[in-house]
Amino acid sequence: MQALEKIIHSRWLGFALTAALALTAYSFMLQAPFRGMDDSVTIVQNPDIRGFDNIPKIFTSSFFGDRSYYRPLVSLSYAIEYHFFGLCPFFYNLDNVIIHIFNAFAVFALVNRLFQNRSIAFWASLLFAVHPVQWEAVANVSGRAILLNAFFVLIALRLFIDFCGRGKILALAGSLLSFTLAFLCKESAAVLPVVLALYLAFFRREKTKL
Repeated sequence: MQALEKIIHSRWLGFALTAALALTAYSFMLQAPFRGMDDSVTIVQNPDIRGFDNIPKIFTSSFFGDRSYYRPLVSLSYAIEYHFFGLCPFFYNLDNVIIHIFNAFAVFALVNRLFQNRSIAFWASLLFAVHPVQWEAVANVSGRAILLNAFFVLIALRLFIDFCGRGKILALAGSLLSFTLAFLCKESAAVLPVVLALYLAFFRREKTKL
């Protein structure tokens, strides 16, 4: 128990354990090939990711080429991977796991800020990292949109809470920037203002009462 407490209260040991368990949990999918129509359209047969000179086109065209989605940061991440690794799916899968691990760290930072309790934050981030509900987003390259969106939304929420608590305009600017980046990854970022309103209605109210 003392060893576990040491890990929980050591930032780097806690992060290392969370990362190791997440990598272990998803190691099975690292050798998986590209899957289905989504990967075919957005990666394998997508000429827009095959050169950085196509970046303007990435930011002026739809994700699937049918005017239904706008996710340029996801396509940009594919372009970077294609530049360095070609069409080797291992690295695309590995990057999904790495983004997921950073999301777990962001969960830790958010929960720790909300509750001021490293133990709660550690277990919340660890559960987030290994819970099977994350499988579809992490184990499919096309889930990149969900992962990147989650990362920027978590950062935006964390910075907004900092702004509310300390009144730093820089934190508010960072939150707005992160919200914008989340929107460029997936449309579901639109729910963030609702989440912020709920935070103000419940968490801030409770702190005011105290």
